[in-house]
Amino acid sequence: MSMTVETDLGRSPLSRLTNESRNLLSSLLNTKKILPCICPDQIKRHRDWRGVASLANISSEIAASIKEYNDKTGRVLDLWIQRSDGTSTIAKLLEILRWIDRYDVHDDLLELARNNQLLAHPVSGVQIHGGVPHVTGDNEEDLITFEDKQFGTPQHYHAFVLYAEEDSHFVKDQLLTRMRNEGFRMCIEEDLLPGHNTRFAAVARLLTERCRKIILIFSPDFHVSPAIRFYTNLAQADGIVKRELKLLPIELVPTVLPANLRHYFCLKYSTELSKICNFWVKLQMSLETKELPRLHSTSSTHSAVNITEITEQAIEAPPSKDYLALPSVPRTSSSLTGLDSIDIDYKTHIQHDTKSLSPSSDKKKKDGYFTNIFNKLKGKKHKKAIMLPN
Repeated sequence: MSMTVETDLGRSPLSRLTNESRNLLSSLLNTKKILPCICPDQIKRHRDWRGVASLANISSEIAASIKEYNDKTGRVLDLWIQRSDGTSTIAKLLEILRWIDRYDVHDDLLELARNNQLLAHPVSGVQIHGGVPHVTGDNEEDLITFEDKQFGTPQHYHAFVLYAEEDSHFVKDQLLTRMRNEGFRMCIEEDLLPGHNTRFAAVARLLTERCRKIILIFSPDFHVSPAIRFYTNLAQADGIVKRELKLLPIELVPTVLPANLRHYFCLKYSTELSKICNFWVKLQMSLETKELPRLHSTSSTHSAVNITEITEQAIEAPPSKDYLALPSVPRTSSSLTGLDSIDIDYKTHIQHDTKSLSPSSDKKKKDGYFTNIFNKLKGKKHKKAIMLPN
C-alpha cells in the first residue's frame, strides 16, 4: 500500500506540504541524533536534518549557517524549494528518509498522505513546472500572499502580526527580522497580493485558516483602527471555537486594554538588556511547534492498548487452597462447678513445675535431711558420754 501512495505522490513539489506535514518533519528531524548511519553509497550521514541537507545537495557552508535557526528542518526545506532544480519533490524526500534510516518519519508522512493531510489542495488554474508556478487561468482566489504566488499553493505561517502603523518600526526592524532568522514563518498585511476586492476577506482567511498564532502588538494606538478591532475579535472568536490559544498579546507600551482582552497574559517588551533577552526567548518558545506522539505511525514506539472480551466460559474459579482452620466458637456455656478442681490442679501443676525447675532446692532439702540424722546421732553419743560416770 505504501508503494501505491508513493507512486500517486509522484512529482508533487515540497511547496505543497501542509502546515501539519512541515510541523511533523520539524519536530522529528530537528533533534540531533548521535549515532550516524551508513547510506547505500557507503557514506556515513546523520539521521536528522543534517542528513537531509547533505542528500539534498546543500553545501556544508550553508548547512553550518542553518545551525543558528530554531526550525532547522524548515530552513532546509525552504532552501531546497528555492533552488528550483526539480529535485524538491515528495518522492525524493521519502527516498532520503529511507537512506538515513528514518522509517518512523517516512511512515508518518505516508499515513498523512493516506488521510489526505500531507499535501495542500492545488490551486485551480495553477500548474507547477520545474518548481516554478505558472498561472494558466483566472481563478486566483486562493492566492493571497506573495509566497502563495511564488510557490503556487496556499502557504501556512507560524503567526500573523496585527499592529498599529505607529509601531511598524518595531515590527519590521526587530520582531519580523529576529523571528524569520530563527526559521519562523511570519506574515503581515503588507505580504498580501494587490488586487483583492476587499482586504478584510483576505486577512480573515489568513487568520482563521493558515496562521497558528495571531500576535497583537498592544500600544495606545492599537485599538484606534476599526480594522484592527475587527481582526482581533475575529481571531479571538476563532480561538474559542477551535479551543486553541490563538492570541499572543505583546505589550509594547503600557496601555489600558478593552474589557475582552484584559484577562489575557501578555509578554511585556522592555528595553532593559536583562529583560529584553528573556522577552525574545519567551516569544520563540510561544511560537515553537511541540513534538506530539505518533499515534498513527506503523512503526510507532507507543504501546498499543488491546482490549479482549472475556466470555463466561473463560472465567474459571480459582483453585482452592488448604488453610489452617480456626477452632469453632463454643455454643454452650461452661459450668462453674469445676473451678475448685481447676484451682487444685493448677496449684499442683505449679508445685510440680517449681520442683522440677529448682534442682538447687532439692539438693538443699537432701542436705538438710542427712544433717538432721547426723545431729541426732551426735546428740545420742553426747548423752552416753554423760551417763558413763554415773
